Amino acid sequence: MLGFSSVARAQADLPPPPPTTFEEDLIEGNKNISRFFDSFAGGLDLFLAGQQYTDKANTTTAVFETSAYYNSKEGLQNDISFDFNLRLPNVEEYWQVTFTSYDETAERGVSQEYLRSTPRTRNPGATFGFMKQLGNVRTSFQPRLSFAGSFKISHTLTFESIAEQSKTYRINPKLQFYADADKGTGMFQGLNFNFSLSRYYSLTFVNEGDYVDREHTYTVTNGVALGQWFSRTANLSYNVFFTSTNRPNYQLYSYNLSVAFSQILYKNILDYQIQPLLDFSQKYDFAVNPGANFHLYIRF
Repeated sequence: MLGFSSVARAQADLPPPPPTTFEEDLIEGNKNISRFFDSFAGGLDLFLAGQQYTDKANTTTAVFETSAYYNSKEGLQNDISFDFNLRLPNVEEYWQVTFTSYDETAERGVSQEYLRSTPRTRNPGATFGFMKQLGNVRTSFQPRLSFAGSFKISHTLTFESIAEQSKTYRINPKLQFYADADKGTGMFQGLNFNFSLSRYYSLTFVNEGDYVDREHTYTVTNGVALGQWFSRTANLSYNVFFTSTNRPNYQLYSYNLSVAFSQILYKNILDYQIQPLLDFSQKYDFAVNPGANFHLYIRF
């Protein structure tokens, strides 16, 4: 009893732990939510598989994105989206399902990867992905079930590869066939060339086309992106893109200039991008239309 009392008094005399900072609370909260998603995915994986067939780590991820888009012609627009990528390695090595508040299979090309300047269309649904590596070609077949208003089904078949000619030169060909419940069938082609100029600079030539059968439109985008890295967590991308279309005849539809600054605040937790831009579009008689985009990503 004397020993217990001495320990109790010693513990009582210890100073209280220092208060945690907002940064520490943010990181700890992110870890707790990530553990919840991992535990849910792991339990579902074992339930469906019946037993453990692989020791591969479960790479289930969830991403919240909040965005703001501004230009002088249309004003300010806001957008919030969610992406939950469920991986079940014991069920099937090349199978995955993704739940999103938008159609991620429709995100193709420059308009989404380099210069997304309008909010995503609200289209919650689930995408089932079947992946297979055929030599140097990565193949994926992705049926998607949409829950927006009425049930709709779309399909995407993608072939993509990266051919490295040397340590400083890569070619990225991509071919995608898709069938959309609203737009009909279509085909996307991309052929990008990437050059590593130095440790801090890279140059990418972008060439892509998108054909929509129902509308008989063919949209082509050509441009160049110069990347500058300041560190492993911060970089700038200087972009110039030209877009042409075949309606009513083949002609230049728009061109834009932008600078995108991206920074990772906390690895696999928090990052953002700020992108001022100048847009010249046929829609506004090619008058200058300044604007800026902002994206904030929270990852679990």
